[in-house]
Amino acid sequence: MAKKGVPIDNEKIAEVIASYALTNSYNKTAHECGISDKTVKKIISNNPKEYEKKKEKFSDYCDRLIYKALGKLDKELDKDDIPINNLTTAIGTLYDKRALSLGEPTNNEKMTIVVEVSDD
Repeated sequence: MAKKGVPIDNEKIAEVIASYALTNSYNKTAHECGISDKTVKKIISNNPKEYEKKKEKFSDYCDRLIYKALGKLDKELDKDDIPINNLTTAIGTLYDKRALSLGEPTNNEKMTIVVEVSDD
């Protein structure tokens, strides 16, 4: 629950911008930072350059980690002693967080069904 009268200093603004860059959600950020979603929206709208910078920095960081994990996965594929699901889970999580920070969807909502009718 957000508390009324929480001081919004530069440290809190930086915390809100960083949280919103990760979650892309006013409600989640408000909950994490202990302020209202309206305050989060106001902070983000009043600091667009800082938000874009933080979002880009996080996206770049995710890219580096994804490629690092992919490199490790590539090296470990021939070994039997590593649980590959650990690496694929990390890659998937980073991919989703990166997509969220870029405002991209993290799921595929399209489905194509092909029904073939035979003349038999």
